[in-house]
Order: sequence, then structure tokens, then C-alpha cells
Amino acid sequence: MSSPILSIENLNVSFKTSKGIVKANEDVSLQIREGEILGLIGETGCGKTTLGKAILRLLSGKAKLEGKIMYRDKDLLTLPEKEMRLLRGKEIGIILQNPSACLNPVLSTGKQIAEIYRYHEIMGKKEAEKKAGEMLELVGISSSRGCDYPHQFSGGMLQRVMVAIGLAIRPGLLIADEPTKGLDPDTKLQIAELIVGLVRKENASMLLITHDLELAGRLADRISVMYAGEIVEMGMAEEIISSPKHPYTLDLLRSLPGKGFGTVSGHPPSLVSPPSGCRYHQRCRFRFEACSLAHPALRELEGERFIRCLLSEKGRRKETAAQPLLTLQPVLRCSEEGIWRC
Repeated sequence: MSSPILSIENLNVSFKTSKGIVKANEDVSLQIREGEILGLIGETGCGKTTLGKAILRLLSGKAKLEGKIMYRDKDLLTLPEKEMRLLRGKEIGIILQNPSACLNPVLSTGKQIAEIYRYHEIMGKKEAEKKAGEMLELVGISSSRGCDYPHQFSGGMLQRVMVAIGLAIRPGLLIADEPTKGLDPDTKLQIAELIVGLVRKENASMLLITHDLELAGRLADRISVMYAGEIVEMGMAEEIISSPKHPYTLDLLRSLPGKGFGTVSGHPPSLVSPPSGCRYHQRCRFRFEACSLAHPALRELEGERFIRCLLSEKGRRKETAAQPLLTLQPVLRCSEEGIWRC
């Protein structure tokens, strides 16, 4: 097993707002290993993008971060801003969603890529522009289009430009935040396979942030499922897809086109005042009384499979003797065919 390139330990991210404190990420712990692609899955607003930006400290000054984010032997939360600027793009790259809003509309795409080489590699203008042209060719765009501006590109081509920017300095870790959002199915797959192919070629690591469970299952090595700011399930991608252990993961799978476009009742909870107990219990078809009272911890089952659910625990914990309600409940079983208690 390879060592982790990034280790997040008990991360809490919160924001002060007029409505109260938004707890965007709570007690998040995960690792990304050398050469590994980790998929981070969840609905819009669950805290995925916040986590991605927290790693590079790209959140607003209103954000409060607690915990540890270790990149190799560096704690990114305590690193001086001067060192963070040198690390961003060079050691950890990022592909942000919505490239039309991220790219500078008054600079050509070639110049925007060349800026990275001029800052991190201290290259001259001509050499940097040559390298920018090579990156455009690498992502399937003619180097002659380096003189074109963002508005002259289609959505798929803009996404390729973002890939070129994210991978320009060959970072050890790439954060790809919804890299296929808003693209048609064919283009989406092309972009996703392009990113993964380049990452694999460089033996780099990647955090793939997406709401598309099918895409993550196809491209990622492991998957972490996030709901309302918390990790609720984590394991090998093929195991998550074939045998989900958390009701939320199962509902996500049932919503896929090939699974019948199933819907989940209700809405995600407020991150200002999340419900007591399990945060998914108000929408869960298999909830029982204890689900609204006891907040489940993220526990390891076996083989690096983690689950945050009272129903899916293997056997009864000794400490539940003080909670007789739990000991009376059958264990949840999940499979492709459905979910039941026995």
C-alpha cells in the first residue's frame, strides 16, 4: 500500500453568516495516496467544493479552519501564505468548475497558461509561451489558438484549457472540482478520460470532486461519499458501486439512469442548524427512532471500508447496552437488488 500524499485529519470548516454559523465541513478525515484517484461524491451544497478549496486555503477570510491538512510533511493550515503561493499550482494543481468565470476574459488563453511558467519556473516570455503551446497541444487544442480569448472557445474547449492550467507544472496532486459540469455526455467522458489519462501518465494523485457517482465509479480508485458536510461512506470504488452500505449511497445509485432515475424525498438539511442524530435520517426510508437521537461515528468495517450509519454496523457494540433500542434493531443489508433488515 502506498503512503499518503495528502492526509486530512478532523477538519472543521465554518463560516459566520447573518443566519448563523455555517458548518460546511465537520470532522472530515481522509487520505489520498501516492498515485491514487479519490472520488469525493455528494449532492450540490454538501461541502465538497469547500473541502477542495480548504486544501489550498482558497476560501474567503470569513472561513474558520480547524484540524490538520498534511501535504507530505507540511501542515497546510499553518504554512505561511508566501509558501502557500509557491505550492499552489506547482505542487498542488486545481481545476475549478465554471471555467468561463475563472479565466480572465481580457487575456488570451496562451498568456494565462504562460503566466504559470513565468511565476513558478522563472521562464522568459517566449519560452513560457512555447510551453503554453505544448500544453494546449497536450489537451487536444492547436497551439495556434493560444492567441484566442476565452469567449472564442466552446465549453468543452474551455475545460481543456483549465486542464492545461491545472497540470502545467506537473503537480503531485490535482484537485478537479466538477471538471465535467455542464458538458454533454460525450464531451464529459472525453474530458474526464483526458484528465485521468494525464494524471496516470505522470503517476500523480487526484481528488475528483463530482456529484456524478457513475463517473467516479468508472475513474476513481476509492470513493468518499459526503452528506451535509460529513463523510458517510468510504471504500474502494468497485465496492461502493456494487455493494453500498449507507442508505444515502444506495439512493444516489438508484437515481442513475440505468437504475431507474429514483428520487430521494425531502431536501438536504441546513448546514446552519443540522438535525440531531444522523443527518440523513429525515430522508432515509429505513430510519428508526435511535437515528434521530444518536449521531453515528464514522467506523471502519473491514478492508478499509468506512460507514457512518447505526443500521449498518456489523454486530452490536458493547456500549449500546445503555441504549436498548439499538440492540433490538436488525442489521441493514444492502445489495444491487435493494436494501432490507434481517
